[in-house]
Amino acid sequence: MSVARHQVLGAYRNLLKAQKQTFKGDWNTLAAARQRTYTEFDLKRNETDEIKIKEQLELANQVASLLRHNLAQAVQVDDTDVYSLKLNEDHELGDNETLRQASKLRRLKNAEGKSTGGGCGSPSCCSA
Repeated sequence: MSVARHQVLGAYRNLLKAQKQTFKGDWNTLAAARQRTYTEFDLKRNETDEIKIKEQLELANQVASLLRHNLAQAVQVDDTDVYSLKLNEDHELGDNETLRQASKLRRLKNAEGKSTGGGCGSPSCCSA
């Protein structure tokens, strides 16, 4: 099954829409993101390998999803040192449960005498 032109254009538009939503009001960042998107798609314009094209389309759609769901813009409030996050209904608001479980597991291992290395639990990061 060949990759249709409309699939490529759809991925391109998907990225541009995600950028517009995420960087709304930040014209410099929006312009840079759009330029980067154009450059990346233009570099691969003559690609003929279907597998590589599909991989790139998947990557483009993953980046668009990341922009929509995981990236929030911080805006300075009235020339103060306070910043406000601009979130919308698409943003994923996790509960950090995976971090809590990893910390609990690390404490259990340390209690059993199986120290994982550094103070943060990484074998190479911090010294105990």
